[in-house]
Amino acid sequence: MIKQISTIALVAIAAIAFTGCSGEKKATEVKTYKYSTTEVYEKSCSKCHGLNGEGNVEKKTPALNDRTAGEMAQDLFDVKNGGTNQSSGTDHEIMEHNMQKLVDKGFDYDINSMAEYMSKLSKK
Repeated sequence: MIKQISTIALVAIAAIAFTGCSGEKKATEVKTYKYSTTEVYEKSCSKCHGLNGEGNVEKKTPALNDRTAGEMAQDLFDVKNGGTNQSSGTDHEIMEHNMQKLVDKGFDYDINSMAEYMSKLSKK
């Protein structure tokens, strides 16, 4: 009888462990943004990178319209996360600083949406 209870207890513990203990699904957090991707680009990014992503030699800002969405996503991830990856080989220090100011002003954005938008700049 004790052996049966021990076996049942062991099976119950294993079942709980394999189901993640609570059996509840975690809700996916959905972040909302003050401005659309287009508004963020036009109101903040275009001041230095140009309306068509052509860049600005005088301000030493790179062109953005020559990259794929994947390349842009890596660059944007770097800028928003303190240059942890430096995927493009460019110096993101100034933009990292500016990014925090932009977020504080409400110009935050979804990285993938912005990367997709920027990858189409040269096609406008």
